Amino acid sequence: MSAWNGATTLTAHLPDLSPDRAAALVDAALERRNLLRLREDAAPLVEALPPEVQPFAELVLSELARNAARLDALEAAQEEARLTREDRLRLDPLRFIPAARLAAALGPAAAAEAGPVAVTPGEPDFVGYGWWDPEQTEGGWLIWSGAARCSTVLLPALGGGELVLTLCLRSPFGLPLDISAQDMFLDGVPLDFAPISNDGTVGIFEARPVLADLPAGTRLTLMLHGPLHEDPSRGPRRDTRRIGIGLVWARLERA
Repeated sequence: MSAWNGATTLTAHLPDLSPDRAAALVDAALERRNLLRLREDAAPLVEALPPEVQPFAELVLSELARNAARLDALEAAQEEARLTREDRLRLDPLRFIPAARLAAALGPAAAAEAGPVAVTPGEPDFVGYGWWDPEQTEGGWLIWSGAARCSTVLLPALGGGELVLTLCLRSPFGLPLDISAQDMFLDGVPLDFAPISNDGTVGIFEARPVLADLPAGTRLTLMLHGPLHEDPSRGPRRDTRRIGIGLVWARLERA
């Protein structure tokens, strides 16, 4: 990422977008998610304990959540380590092109994409990781998260700065769609989504992240992490996968 070249007063309000800061934000989000789940599962047991013991129980839950987050991060790192060179070339081809050759091929500095851009599962320009295979539905393409701990999508950066990200999401198995149950990041920046529409199962949500200025050709990583669910139905047609939230389409534009 290139440094922000705006006024000093604006720089003070931008988040730290360094790789270490992004990793710390992801770790904190995973730890918070695990702690909430552990608190919910252990609530009856903790309430039955004497009041003077309950703070110790909270410390134990916090430590368990911290270790669970470390395991999540370790599994994600192992999944990345298993990527072949072909996988890495497909996900981020620019990284493997020598700088001199890339500069010669690019010629004069290109302008950043104007946008807006939309990506749809099942289309050639959809590049992601951690998803189940895309499915064709009556309403179009749909792809479910849950094939890995986290699911990612690559999006053009549009030069960075102030952006508007809109997602059309669907909950699995007819469960209520709760966007607050999801942790989402755009290049490490936490996303705060506002609902545009939500019929209980399918919804459209909008976030307005602010990134550093980015050169033309840069791509951003949208990461999703949330609870996984099992098919409550029974019978031979029961879905045996553990499925997270589904993505119908994503749209990115400048604010």
